[in-house]
Amino acid sequence: MYIGSICTQPVESCTAECSAFELAGIMRHTHVGDVVVIEYRNGGAIPIGLVTDRDLVIEVMARGDDPANVKAGQIMSRGLVVVSDADEIGVALDEMHRSGVRRLPVVDNGGSLAGIVTLDDIVRHLAELLDGVVKVGKLQQMERQRFRS
Repeated sequence: MYIGSICTQPVESCTAECSAFELAGIMRHTHVGDVVVIEYRNGGAIPIGLVTDRDLVIEVMARGDDPANVKAGQIMSRGLVVVSDADEIGVALDEMHRSGVRRLPVVDNGGSLAGIVTLDDIVRHLAELLDGVVKVGKLQQMERQRFRS
C-alpha cells in the first residue's frame, strides 16, 4: 500500500514568514496539530519545516514571546524528513522510527507537498487490514464447520 493512498490531503501549510499567531489560528480553525512550512520553488510548494502545537507552546508561549512577532521559520523543525507518495507504508514507519517522529510530510515525484502521514494514519490502515484478515479467517472457519456437519 502506498503512502499517497492513506495520507491526509490537503495538508495545512504556510511560509516561513507566517507568524506563530497565524499558525495557532490555522491549527485552531482546521483542528490540526501541525502545519508544514513551505517554500515556493520551480512552481511547487516544497516542504522545508514543520511546526507543531507543542512547538508553539514550548518555543513561544512558555518563553513569554509575543506570537505575532515570532515567525514560523524561527520555530520550525529543521532537517525535515519527508516520504514520497509512492513509498510503501514500511518506508514511512522506518523513517518515523529512525527520526523519532510521529508525522511526516508527503511529497510527489517533483518534491512538492502532497499530504501528511501520521503514525495514527498508518495504525488505522493496518487495523483495517487486520480486521479484514480476521473476517476471512472467521468465514473459513464457518465453512469448515459447515462441511463437517
